[in-house]
Amino acid sequence: MRLQLSFALALVCMFAAGTMELALPQDGYQIGPNDVIRIQVFGEEDLTVETKVGGDGKINYPILGVLQVGGQTIEEVQKGLTARLASGYLRHPKVSVSIVRHRNFYVGGEVKTPGGYPYEEGLTIQKAITMAGGFTEKSDKTGIKVTRPNGKGLNTLAPESETLVMPDDLIVVTKVQKFYVNGEVKKPGEYPYEKDLTLHKAITIAGGFTDKAVTKRAKVVRLINGQERTLEIALDAPVLPEDIIVVAQRFF
Repeated sequence: MRLQLSFALALVCMFAAGTMELALPQDGYQIGPNDVIRIQVFGEEDLTVETKVGGDGKINYPILGVLQVGGQTIEEVQKGLTARLASGYLRHPKVSVSIVRHRNFYVGGEVKTPGGYPYEEGLTIQKAITMAGGFTEKSDKTGIKVTRPNGKGLNTLAPESETLVMPDDLIVVTKVQKFYVNGEVKKPGEYPYEKDLTLHKAITIAGGFTDKAVTKRAKVVRLINGQERTLEIALDAPVLPEDIIVVAQRFF
């Protein structure tokens, strides 16, 4: 009984430890150009400064001169400053480094007020788009792309609404793609394109065939290599964005 109780208690402790570990905030934010940082040395007002990080990732600091802080975490900058000040300048320096204002992220494409916005910790894609005024009427709400620097180049991501934003992210909301249906359908016009759309589904979206329609196939005007081509496709054939579907009339 005691053995079972001890085993159960161990499991609870392991689970609690794992939960606490998952709940801990993720450190490691790297300082970059246009971040505004505050360096405070307790008891040394002349060494307490608030400064903007330059485009090269450097700042100008009293006594020590030009310092490279870009690409480092707050903890790394704090540790480096403490070591350098203790090396011939102060006996026991107490250094605190904090970020006063993060650098921007950017939102473009089909949002109402595109532009750069100050990064906030915990910011999600959904909130970022809200800060940019929300979607326009032409936006594809499922067509959001994020371009993110990775230190060596750029990564392109397809985020979810709750994906966290990072500084320097470029969030682009694409324009909704459409297809067009003309001819013998009940509701001809333009419609938002959907993934895996077939001719049959496209015609259903357009209200279905009229009594005069050819119902086994249709013609599609499609842009191929920059040129318009007219194709005849079956009902189970895929429809592509910007296709113009033309349902012919029966003559018998």
